[in-house]
Amino acid sequence: MARKALAPPYDTVSTKRLMGDTEALARWVRLSGTPEELEAFRYTQKQLRAAGCKTQLLMHDAFISLPGPASLALVQGGDSRISSRAVPCVTHSFAASTGGLEAAAVYAATPADLPAAQAAGRIAVLDGLASPAGVQAGQAAGAVGLVFLNRDPYVHEMIVSTVWGSPSAEAMDRMPRIPVVSVAGHDADALRTAVRGGQTRLRITASVDTGWRKTPLLVADLPGTVEDTFVMFTGHLDSWHRGAMDNGTANATMLEIARAMAKVRRYRGIRFAFWSGHSHGRYSGSTWYADHYWHDLDAHCIAHVNVDSTGGKGSIINRHAYAMPETQGVADTVVRSLAGGRFQGQRIGRMGDQSFLGVGVPSLLMDISEQAGDSPEASRDFSVFSGGNTGGLGWWWHTTEDTPDKIDPALLERDCKIYLGIVHAFATSPVAPLDYTATATMWLKQLQDLRKGAAAGALDVRPAIAEAARLVRATQGLARRARALARSSDRRAVRQVNAALMAIGRALIPIDYTERGRFDHDPAVAHREPPHLAALKALGSAKGDEARHLAVRAARDLNAIRHALATASATAESVTRRRA
Repeated sequence: MARKALAPPYDTVSTKRLMGDTEALARWVRLSGTPEELEAFRYTQKQLRAAGCKTQLLMHDAFISLPGPASLALVQGGDSRISSRAVPCVTHSFAASTGGLEAAAVYAATPADLPAAQAAGRIAVLDGLASPAGVQAGQAAGAVGLVFLNRDPYVHEMIVSTVWGSPSAEAMDRMPRIPVVSVAGHDADALRTAVRGGQTRLRITASVDTGWRKTPLLVADLPGTVEDTFVMFTGHLDSWHRGAMDNGTANATMLEIARAMAKVRRYRGIRFAFWSGHSHGRYSGSTWYADHYWHDLDAHCIAHVNVDSTGGKGSIINRHAYAMPETQGVADTVVRSLAGGRFQGQRIGRMGDQSFLGVGVPSLLMDISEQAGDSPEASRDFSVFSGGNTGGLGWWWHTTEDTPDKIDPALLERDCKIYLGIVHAFATSPVAPLDYTATATMWLKQLQDLRKGAAAGALDVRPAIAEAARLVRATQGLARRARALARSSDRRAVRQVNAALMAIGRALIPIDYTERGRFDHDPAVAHREPPHLAALKALGSAKGDEARHLAVRAARDLNAIRHALATASATAESVTRRRA
């Protein structure tokens, strides 16, 4: 008989250790590629070794951007409250430096308003957080500089490049070309009033240190006892300022789970990975690891669990954290058992070190807790952006105020236990807890909706629908096979099912979450739906040459979808056929 599943060792989680590691890491300002960051990596490595992990500290080249001094002044017109002094501001990673840019200012509430605001040749002033998409829109509109107005009392540090990871030569063309600064709180309100009053000129100076640096990357392994596969548990170690919550608590969570899982009999291994370059290199560390360990990940990584910013004061469970259909079930099981209520999940986005989607690794989570939109700790910038649905990670996120006093020890313990339950499930379950019937059902519904919608008749999607229906049946058969193996000691059969689950992910995930496929990285801009469906959806309402161009793209994308579905179906069927 197969061994009985073990319960997660929740009782071993120590709030004292979690807070101790958080406070220890917050001693250092962990800018990517700096000596202080390396000290924090060495501290973390020492703790992992003491827990029983085999560790490796790698050093690699990364394209890093560290913001320096910046200033903003109103030089003509506007409100005397700000014209008589400089306006406090910060510049951002990958923004352009300038010794002094002076130009007329124009207000645009959102990036979409920039063309109507006639931003060309002017410094555009926008509401909200600085973002890659906002900077991209500003450049497209011809703005010569950008000022973002944060609503929170402290200005949020941001990164404004759309390039994912260190850039190749051709990607350098997508680096920001204009200076970008942000202003917060009352200063932002006064500046908004001044610029909306018209006839205002602003002067920006900004220094940004951008270039190649050596950055650390720490890997720690707890091997499995049966399979040579592993679940990868990751989080970034670099930070803005002291970064007690972002990402000190997450690093402490990883260390505590390493201690707990070192004492547990594991069916497969756990690989802990701590990145640099998350905040100052647009995920350069995780991208480098994906590029240089691609074949190892492809052959052995069963799933990727990412952790960020646990235990913030006043935080509630983020029931819409990132998950794929195939990984949502395991998160739901753990969250229900520890916090009650359903975990609904949301589509994996282009953030949070999701650098392994091209490889085809199933993924889930980033932050499991957040602020309620109406809580005292909420970020107004996040709350306004989300329509009040979330307060993000607190008003102190990415500011000088991200210090240990913003952490609630009891909530940190709660979040740690949720991650422990999920990592434990992947490490100890003989058959990996991946539900590809949910993924197949999602594809079937999207293709059926496509046929009913505006794209009806533009291209024949019926063969792809038939492949999706076939995949639903095939994965249902695979799931029945997996359930039967829960009562079996046939390790060879279990390995066959796990190999099939991994192969199905390798076929489906790149089609669902990437444009550029398995060996490249998409830009850091939102994918609100599978990118291979975008042209198909637009085709039905397009006319003339636009429709012809879209038809070229749509036909290729439909081929890719159909091929991925057929490949996944054949993989699932081969296992169930072998049993028969």
